[in-house]
Amino acid sequence: MKLFFFCDSNFRPLRDRLVSSQRGEFELQEDFIEDLGVMQNRAGGGVPTYLYKAQKIKNALDSVEEGEVFVFSDVDIQFLGSVRGIVEETIADVDLVLQREFEDIGVNIGFIAMRNSAATRAFWKHVHSETERIQGLDQRVVNNALYSGLARQQFGLHWARFPPEVWASSTAGSGKLPEKLVLYHANFTIERSKSFDPSLKLEQMDMVSNYVSGDREGLLHWVELVASDRSMADYRDRHFGSRRPGPEWVELPPGHVARPGGFREKRGAAAGGTAGGTAGGAAGASETPAPPATTPEEPVS
Repeated sequence: MKLFFFCDSNFRPLRDRLVSSQRGEFELQEDFIEDLGVMQNRAGGGVPTYLYKAQKIKNALDSVEEGEVFVFSDVDIQFLGSVRGIVEETIADVDLVLQREFEDIGVNIGFIAMRNSAATRAFWKHVHSETERIQGLDQRVVNNALYSGLARQQFGLHWARFPPEVWASSTAGSGKLPEKLVLYHANFTIERSKSFDPSLKLEQMDMVSNYVSGDREGLLHWVELVASDRSMADYRDRHFGSRRPGPEWVELPPGHVARPGGFREKRGAAAGGTAGGTAGGAAGASETPAPPATTPEEPVS
């Protein structure tokens, strides 16, 4: 099974951690460029990186056989155990599997399994074009397309989330750890960090490695800090809660706090502006740049 990823010289230490931690379960397909041109203090390096990633996913889909399953990964990933079996099991009946952003809601796009199908290709074409149109956060485009029902209704895409042991640090907001960790995605840092500086993420990875090896105190304390961090609660409410902009998420049950959406649009209309949503599960309101952030997917890699 192929695993595609890309990085530049700034992320070489993270790249080395990813490569050295994987256990030969994947055929690595690496794309290295000297400088991605990341935007300092912007989530994940900003729009240039979002568009580059979406294009690389489209290229990966074009390069594999019809029906072939592969993984696309960010470089802030550390393998802690066997993952391939989980990938094969979770994608058996769907086109796309993504990590959990929070235990109960949301996806992040740091570690993705996908099947090369017409639905998957149409989905990523939409993600690329919509990210380019709004000049905004790719992960918001992905979540809106999935939870609004657009991906299912327009593209026939079937999707799922990985089980908790394919762990992202954003899920530490619950204050709990899975019983077992097989993969770690460092998508949240409490301290503010630069897009081009991986040092905080490497420190997290060391802490997680120590936890798996039996030295549990450091990570348990860090999880407590994340659970009480105000920026995490604010991020969740803005992206997956009552202050979420964009289309209705019809895939959520009636009464769910995140289902209505449209917060920014309603606020703009009340102030005498124009509602900015786009129909059918696009990214929603005309996107303003996310503030410099340490919050998940307002990520730094």
